[in-house]
Amino acid sequence: MGRVRVSRASWLLWGLAALAALAPSRARAAGSPGPVVDEAQAAELEKLRGELGAQVQLQAYDLLDELVFEWTQHPLFGVETPVILADVTVPVSLGTGLKALVENHFAALVVNHRQTRLVLTHCPECSAYVVRSGAKGTVVARGYDSPEVLSAAASASGSRHAIFLDFEAEGTSLVLRARVTRLTPELPIVFATSLSSATSGPPLLRSEEALVSAAAARKEHLEALENRGLLTVPIHVGVRNYATSPSASVAASPYVWLQGGVEVAFTQARVWAASFSIGYTWLPEVHDGWMAQARISRLLTGRARSLTLPDLYFFFGASVTSVQGADSTLFDKEVVDSASILAAARGTLPRATFGAFHLGLELRVKNRIGVSAFLEALPTLGDAPALGSFVDLGFVKFQGFGAEASFCF
Repeated sequence: MGRVRVSRASWLLWGLAALAALAPSRARAAGSPGPVVDEAQAAELEKLRGELGAQVQLQAYDLLDELVFEWTQHPLFGVETPVILADVTVPVSLGTGLKALVENHFAALVVNHRQTRLVLTHCPECSAYVVRSGAKGTVVARGYDSPEVLSAAASASGSRHAIFLDFEAEGTSLVLRARVTRLTPELPIVFATSLSSATSGPPLLRSEEALVSAAAARKEHLEALENRGLLTVPIHVGVRNYATSPSASVAASPYVWLQGGVEVAFTQARVWAASFSIGYTWLPEVHDGWMAQARISRLLTGRARSLTLPDLYFFFGASVTSVQGADSTLFDKEVVDSASILAAARGTLPRATFGAFHLGLELRVKNRIGVSAFLEALPTLGDAPALGSFVDLGFVKFQGFGAEASFCF
């Protein structure tokens, strides 16, 4: 069963952090015995303690999941049986917080899986302190340490059995020892088992509502990774702006595009992907047009798409665009010609059709939401007198600049 690996060094760091939490946050006075721990060191140790505490919590949850799943497959009792959660113990250094989390998780598991045939009942006497006096002295103990109290609790609650859950840290593993006893003065054990966390993998993070075996949980995780599908449907909302030359008499308004299409990843790692989309733009009384676009994307951050962190892609693409409207004259190769004069006389809007290629970067989160920026070159309009350039490399001019927000389905 996969678990979180907690090394001996981590346990040592945790122990040091616990001591640091009790240590003063400022340097000791000169001449005082003991180590000097400043505020930065104490904060770092406390951070490490918190990280380790979270790992141990996940380990404890996974051990409980495995225990209750086993009970769903092989119930302890033939019929529904009331039981008392008599005691939960955790390593002293982990405090009562983990104990409360374990109690809540175990209760949720039992309530959501009635096939275990366990019915948890309340037992306030079990956790209360009991004082017993006799000829040999006075004893102060919890109720679950007193057979008489447990027997009385059984009569009050209708339960005849109690569950004890003990967690212990042994080396690099967390061990769960579970036992079920009958509530008689002898407290005979009717069931006992021990489960230990492995050190080869993280917890399986199974659902409280639908427990499955460790093998099935691992299979679900792999299927979630492998069957993500290589095909996605991206929707782009973008804006393109084109540079104008200083001598131009017209300046184009920004073109806002709505695009939709398909994207295909070449592998499950999604290192390479290709996409095709079509788009439409419209600005009342100014311009409207359509565009067809294709892209190739390459992952720059890592050897596979991350499930938790944003991914940065480089992309290269080409497009064909056709626009008409008052500001489409920006893309005219000639300032004035007979065709444009005749079209204006007939009331026909000027139209421009051109090809372009672009390159840029896209930051995508979990392959669902992305933002990108790119430069666009219009080689077929290199002689357009009204067009300027944002970047001129000599052998190529980038006359357009764009930005997009993407939503993938």
